Amino acid sequence: MAYRKKLYYPENQIQRNLFTRGGEWMTLEDWKEYDGFYHRYATGEVFTEKDWNPLTSKKLVQLQKREESYFRYLDLKHYVTVKGDKKLVIGGGGSQFFRYKAPRAVKVTPSQIEQTDGVMKRYFVYKRNEPNRIFFEVGYDQVKDFETDHQGINQYLYGLVEFPWKLSGPEFDVRKNGILVDPGVVDTNIRIIERYSKKFPILKQILINPREHSKYDR
Repeated sequence: MAYRKKLYYPENQIQRNLFTRGGEWMTLEDWKEYDGFYHRYATGEVFTEKDWNPLTSKKLVQLQKREESYFRYLDLKHYVTVKGDKKLVIGGGGSQFFRYKAPRAVKVTPSQIEQTDGVMKRYFVYKRNEPNRIFFEVGYDQVKDFETDHQGINQYLYGLVEFPWKLSGPEFDVRKNGILVDPGVVDTNIRIIERYSKKFPILKQILINPREHSKYDR
């Protein structure tokens, strides 16, 4: 699903019912040459369909006769798809993304409330096109506005992973007759690491101490 820059455009900013037989435009989502009806806005945006349809209109860009490998490179280096919408994040047209703040790797510590509750939330950000190379921990203050455009971390460049981390309880699982009755700090955190490492293998290289932040951490 494509999105426009503005919710409303005055009539004098819209050109409807335009038509191309090809050789002019290509669809941004898959880099395929386009022929058919399209419409254009004064902002420079061009979409398929005679007029705007939020369900079927697709963003168009100037046609380029290039090898498929070139467009794969563009997708990897300059674009990211979020909620079905491909966005430019580097280079011309992406200046609005410069208002975001770059994430900072930090050494987190549990708050007093988290220590009392016996569990803390941990937050990790990763580069969307390099998830198993650029992956590090950040604090809540950096991710509280993560879903808000033009605030905090650029959610189009970075993804966010958050999960609980056990701080208190027995050091290891307590079982009776083979039934888990009291989850242990070490075993619980190992299970958490294993679960999230299925998607992000690099996590096993970062979280190597399942006792971290607990009273068992020496």
